[in-house]
Amino acid sequence: MRKDLHTAVAAIVGSLPGFTLPFVAALVLTPAASDLLLLALSVAITVSVIVSSAVELTTIAEYGRVLGGDRNPAPDALRDYRRRILLFGTALTVLVVPVLAIAYAAGSPEAGEFAVLVCAVAPAPILASIASMLSGECIARGAPTVPIAVQAMRTLAPAVVLALWWDAPLVVVAAMLPVGEAIRAVILAATARRLRAEQAGAEDGALTPFGLVAQASSSGVTQLGPAVDRLFLSSSGAGAISSYEMADRLMYAASQFVNMAFLVRRVGAWARLPTMAPGEASALLRRDGRVLGAVTAVLTVGGALVCLAGPATGLLPEGWGQGFLWGAIAMLSLPAHVFNVVGTRLLVVARRQRWMLAIAVATAVLNAVLDVILFFLLGPIGIVVATVLLRWLMAGVYVVLLRTAVPQTIGREAG
Repeated sequence: MRKDLHTAVAAIVGSLPGFTLPFVAALVLTPAASDLLLLALSVAITVSVIVSSAVELTTIAEYGRVLGGDRNPAPDALRDYRRRILLFGTALTVLVVPVLAIAYAAGSPEAGEFAVLVCAVAPAPILASIASMLSGECIARGAPTVPIAVQAMRTLAPAVVLALWWDAPLVVVAAMLPVGEAIRAVILAATARRLRAEQAGAEDGALTPFGLVAQASSSGVTQLGPAVDRLFLSSSGAGAISSYEMADRLMYAASQFVNMAFLVRRVGAWARLPTMAPGEASALLRRDGRVLGAVTAVLTVGGALVCLAGPATGLLPEGWGQGFLWGAIAMLSLPAHVFNVVGTRLLVVARRQRWMLAIAVATAVLNAVLDVILFFLLGPIGIVVATVLLRWLMAGVYVVLLRTAVPQTIGREAG
């Protein structure tokens, strides 16, 4: 409980400031300017999420396997691993950022300004690959507090600039995204260096970015869902993108609190499931499941009530009302989303990343189908409803897969 309290405090410190970005943008800027900025930032954030999730999870799993055998990575293996991670982040950025930028800019009257903003945010995913590798190492070494506390640094920097400098050029605000990622990497590098010195030992372990491409591909395909959502909403009038981002941020804030306060530290322990005895592993997973389930249930009810109460008070700025109402709907998907996040972590530990690609393809197809149906039936709010339905459908898929993958992983490398 004491460890959970520490990580919960770190989660609040790390997530709340960055969480404010779409709200600050909607408050300070016109609806059209807010949509343009948030859409450009979403290009780099989407790619950064793909890179970060793949690199951090792979690093936790690989370090957990090595450290679980009372070893440290060999220097040559560590250098090779870092080189491959950096190449991976660079290649993904070069391939995906232009595609998303072209898709979002098609038909936009502000295509020129949008392209400039995208160029300003483009380095962020490359820096995210470095920061996430360091974050994964810190978590695997049993020190998740600093990685959690600096998690939202990438969006904190532009939010602060926009809040303090209301008429700042949009390109300056956008450029703060990679600056925030670089600050995060510097802090994590110092933390990782300290942990290595404290945990020095035999250096003969091998690090392999096992399944990195498959995992990134699955994450990339999954991110097609929000991209398709934004394409529908970009034709729905000024303010729709901002409302969508606010709703997503409200649900994501609750999800990130569960993730950073309770889940991240546990993933470091789950990474050692292959070396654990069945009884010990089962007790660990049951205990963690009870804690995560209880916390998620409380946050779902509380979050939905807060989102509904916000507009009813009459105290919210005019541009926030629709975003909070959409957020109440999105909050209903929180339990399913958290379970799906747990599922991806356990599949990485089980080295079943190829399954994740199939899941991602199914998710993207279902998302597109639901978007088309519900957008034409309900209008823009149908996109939010589609997201909720999709997350619950995929939670059922993870239940089936984990019943096979987890038992086969426990004790696989014991003895």
